[in-house]
Amino acid sequence: MRPPPSIIQFTKILGSLAKTNHFPTAISLFQQLQARGIAPNLFTLSIVINCCCGMSRMTLAFSAFAKILRMGFQPDAVTLTTILKGLCLCGNVQKAFHLFSEMLAKGISPNVITYSSLIFGLCLEGQYKKAIDLLSDMVLRNITPNVYTYNILIDGLCKEGKIKDAKSVLAVMAKHGVKPDVVTYTSLMDGYCLVNQVNKAKYLFNTMAQIRESLDVQSYNIMINGFCKIKMVDEALNLFEEMRRKYLVPNTVTYNTLIDGLSKSKRISCALELLVKMNERGQPTNVVTYNSLLDGMFNIKRVDKALMLFKEMKESGIDPDIYTYNILIDGLCKSGRLIDAIEIFQDLSVKGYHPNVRTYNIIINGLCKEGLFEEALALLSKMEGNGCLPDAVTFETVIRALFEKDENDMAEKLLREMVARGLLNC
Repeated sequence: MRPPPSIIQFTKILGSLAKTNHFPTAISLFQQLQARGIAPNLFTLSIVINCCCGMSRMTLAFSAFAKILRMGFQPDAVTLTTILKGLCLCGNVQKAFHLFSEMLAKGISPNVITYSSLIFGLCLEGQYKKAIDLLSDMVLRNITPNVYTYNILIDGLCKEGKIKDAKSVLAVMAKHGVKPDVVTYTSLMDGYCLVNQVNKAKYLFNTMAQIRESLDVQSYNIMINGFCKIKMVDEALNLFEEMRRKYLVPNTVTYNTLIDGLSKSKRISCALELLVKMNERGQPTNVVTYNSLLDGMFNIKRVDKALMLFKEMKESGIDPDIYTYNILIDGLCKSGRLIDAIEIFQDLSVKGYHPNVRTYNIIINGLCKEGLFEEALALLSKMEGNGCLPDAVTFETVIRALFEKDENDMAEKLLREMVARGLLNC
């Protein structure tokens, strides 16, 4: 009978699986190891913890950590940082900081990954001041932040439109001799586009090209999105063609962004041509692709074409979402096809969809436009029972319509209810 593999062999295999992100396989192998009665060592359990954290299975990670303690091993900075990182990725930042405090109390020195993970967690929670303070604390402890650490903070700040703060972090980065990479520039470009400073984003984009920093698909996607947002769709299309000349393969996000930009600019023919190219070039379409096209078609009153596209979407195996139905219902209401819109609306719950406040607002507005106030008021009263709270738009739609038809008593009653709900400041 062949002797069982040694723990060293098992650990090597586990390590290889973990490096290639085959976490479930690694966990399964570890369970086989235990079933054979082979005692794990600290390295084995550390790998298991890493796999559990990679799968966001923190209970299992803590179970492996408890085993480390029971076996008398002393967890090191790497093991504790792995758990801490897992907690931050799962959004349990408070628990991560508690573990960090325990590390310091036990004299275990945190490393750059420890701090980077905590900064990531704080950015997820929008606690940017604390994240910047932690960066300073890191430097005071003679732990040098790397480009990854700075990128986490810069990206978080840019996503919130805090460009000035992001540039301050960039200045600190330069002061410490850390060279920005494509992620740094891409985050800043994204931030500039978010606050509609597309020219500054384009300047950065050009700077990247000049310093021979590799522009990737994401860099192009950000600029294409920035141009589409400010209706400069031709510039976005030029970048799309430039991508292809540079042998960069546009992905679904690239196509969806352009299709949305073209649809919003009422250039539906161009958007449909791009849809054909998307399919020909093997880029998968999704519900976002079709939602943009449907919205664009309804906006230029091509109702029958939109309904045909909706049918084509379902036939291609793409399930509509509530946003699709909102576009459909709104388009039908605005085209004077209220009965069709109501039929689709009533079908939603049967199909397992939950109408949101936007769905109700569209139908209520459609009913009011046709003077069907009783039906609109009935739907308003049903909303809450169906688990959807009316918002200011819901009340304003009905109140405005009632005042226009001299139904002043009912309008004033709803106005008082609106105030009582805190939806109107007096």
